[in-house]
Amino acid sequence: MSERAADVCIVGMGAAGGIAAYVLATQGLEVVGLEAGPAWTNSDFPWDELTAFNFRNTLGKIFNNTAPTWRRREGMPAGPATFSLGRMMNGVGGGDIHFGAWSRRFMPGDFTALSDTLRRYGAEALPQGSALADWPLTYEDLEPYYDRVEYALGVSGIACNIRGQEPSANGNPFEGMRSRPYPLPPLRPYPLGERFREAARRRGYHPYTVPAAIISQDYDGRPACTYCGWCSGYGCYNGAKSSTLVTVIPKALKTGNLDLRPYCRVVRVESQGDQARGVTYLDEEGQVHFQPARVVVLAAYTWENVRLLLLSSSRSFPNGLSNNHGQVGKYFMTRQFPEVAGLFPDFPMDKFRGPVAQAVAIDDLNGDNFDHTGLGFLRGGTIGTENQIQPIQAASQVPPDVPRWGRRYREFILTHWNHITYLRAQPEPLPYKMNFLDLDPVVKDDLSQPVIRITYDLYPNELRLIDFLQDRMEELMREMGAVRTWRGPRETGVASCHDLGGARMGKDPKESVVDRYQRSHEVPNLYILGGCTFPTATGTNPTETIQALAWMSAEHIAHELR
Repeated sequence: MSERAADVCIVGMGAAGGIAAYVLATQGLEVVGLEAGPAWTNSDFPWDELTAFNFRNTLGKIFNNTAPTWRRREGMPAGPATFSLGRMMNGVGGGDIHFGAWSRRFMPGDFTALSDTLRRYGAEALPQGSALADWPLTYEDLEPYYDRVEYALGVSGIACNIRGQEPSANGNPFEGMRSRPYPLPPLRPYPLGERFREAARRRGYHPYTVPAAIISQDYDGRPACTYCGWCSGYGCYNGAKSSTLVTVIPKALKTGNLDLRPYCRVVRVESQGDQARGVTYLDEEGQVHFQPARVVVLAAYTWENVRLLLLSSSRSFPNGLSNNHGQVGKYFMTRQFPEVAGLFPDFPMDKFRGPVAQAVAIDDLNGDNFDHTGLGFLRGGTIGTENQIQPIQAASQVPPDVPRWGRRYREFILTHWNHITYLRAQPEPLPYKMNFLDLDPVVKDDLSQPVIRITYDLYPNELRLIDFLQDRMEELMREMGAVRTWRGPRETGVASCHDLGGARMGKDPKESVVDRYQRSHEVPNLYILGGCTFPTATGTNPTETIQALAWMSAEHIAHELR
């Protein structure tokens, strides 16, 4: 069945697709938004730890059926992928319904990592096999779009570097210059965060309150956060978390220019020559439809964007759409989340009293904000502490010498469950030629299509960086007053919710898939939005940058179609 042609067809109505739909619809273009999952409402999100993305992931049933496989090196057999944080979900609003809502901009130096490294340390500092790169745009190019995203969604935070003003003492001194403050003040302070802040300052660091995509006050018709604590891993019961489900998508629908279709699962992008014609999708009843469009936008998660490209081969693209230079799937990057836990017998944490985005962090050790000479690694990562805990998580916080069952375990948990916390790092993984995505030749999904196979391993640069950050976290824990500390594993999973690369952005079509506007080099009416286009991972949460890029791309599409 063929549908009426649209100006733009967006595949995936989540963090990126929702932004793009809003920008395009408000500029008068006819947009079809196809989403594999349902159109959720706030009442659909239970406070049930077993349903969360760390466990059964009941909001991501399609994702569960299409989860990738993993092997460390080429030539090895693949098995199930392991997960650091949680799994993605399906539905209008996408993963930013249940994400942790840390909403941070990349630093200016994140966009120039290669040239900065060469200038400061020389080419000999680059690890063998790595493919560190500069982005084809700068922080200054993206700053206006960061600003628009923060005000459209409602981000709460303290700005440090506002143009024409003195820096704020409580903001992040490493952030780039900003056009204006955040639209909302930060989430309220909490005891553990203030303890970390004081300890970090004593160690010479510059702690700041993490900006959050959660509204601290009533904003744009939505009620403020109530600090219920059921946030990361869950949908928000009152809409205070600023997902696209409750912010820009309703506004796009009000224009009358967005045709939003839930339960529509795209299986292929159709092309003719070097042009995308539209997409083939299955509706809720399994009926096959073809949606033609002048422009096709892939805005699903990293793995699904790459998978659709590889599945959409044709006579013009025998190895997958936009893959005639063999770049689709290359340079995959994923985040490890190493931790250091600490025991504070006389300090109740009470972390159940707020969300994960109620957090304090330092960027002194992120990017190239410190001298790496002689350290044996490049780049860095954020260190921070955060709120939120549920019973199963609390019951798993035990040191290595305490058994996981029995009387001794029970006594330890009853005594200490509210006196243990962790510091967590977000180390930056470098891109490597050896880490990539392709189609698994054996494992199929519920539609008998191959799932993505991840080939990924940690290399010496990343292992040394993780050791360095865990050393610093142990120092901070002791400064905070911990009587005992213990480390979590270096390797926390090959999937992390910060899964990036596979459709790299760049200037050279022989070395990248898309240009600065996330437009395919080989298929000029195909745009690919999301973390898959990132040339580097940085040590910062990717969501706000994904959304700022989506806004810029959507404006470019609108300009091209006028």
